[in-house]
Amino acid sequence: MNYTKLQELLINFIKKQAGDKNLILGLSGGIDSAVVAYLCKKAVQDKLFALLMPTKQSNKENLNDALMLCKKLNIKYQIIYIDDILQNFEKVIQNPTQLRIGNLAARVRMSLLYDYSALYNALVVGTSNKSELMLGYGTIYGDLACAFNPLATLYKSEVFELAKFMGVHENFIKKAPSADLWPNQSDEKDLGYKYEVLDEVLKALENKQSLENFDENLKNLVLERMQNNAFKRKLPTTLKNTYDLA
Repeated sequence: MNYTKLQELLINFIKKQAGDKNLILGLSGGIDSAVVAYLCKKAVQDKLFALLMPTKQSNKENLNDALMLCKKLNIKYQIIYIDDILQNFEKVIQNPTQLRIGNLAARVRMSLLYDYSALYNALVVGTSNKSELMLGYGTIYGDLACAFNPLATLYKSEVFELAKFMGVHENFIKKAPSADLWPNQSDEKDLGYKYEVLDEVLKALENKQSLENFDENLKNLVLERMQNNAFKRKLPTTLKNTYDLA
């Protein structure tokens, strides 16, 4: 892939989507949000704002890396610990599980992003990559919510390559991908396979190629996740029309 051309296309895409508005994104300390921050900074310069929204259980390295990135790129930012908000949710929900609390954390973060987007007249920039979107590996109305998404056409393995090309700090490239929804959470631990392996199946599916040479468990995992999470990629269902009621 021509990453020089790709970077140029993505920067122009961001400029066009931004128009005369500011941009805001959530910086997690992971590679996806780091790449989006680099691209947005190149596209809109000082019209970029970041929210860092850890819990006290979040990986400290992620927060440190996010802060390092803000300082390196001179991005305006604010840190908001979301523990108190989550604890209030936990008081009223029944039988909370780790996954449900993780989803709540993702939705709290997105609620804050949209509130600050109103404050700063800014558009919320998404940070989900194509692999996550195809697999449904994200929280609907949480980290999947955004005004536009620069990485939506890039597989996770391509995001890593773009990060290397752009000179993103090696801390982001070396660490295991994680949504940091609970302690020691890891994308690849949850999914059972590394992204480069999953991406090969996803690319084959996209290109309508045979899957016969792939491991059976791998194939089944990808196909089941895509089927079970297809609703996350669709707009809400509505009645087609009401003309016949007149």
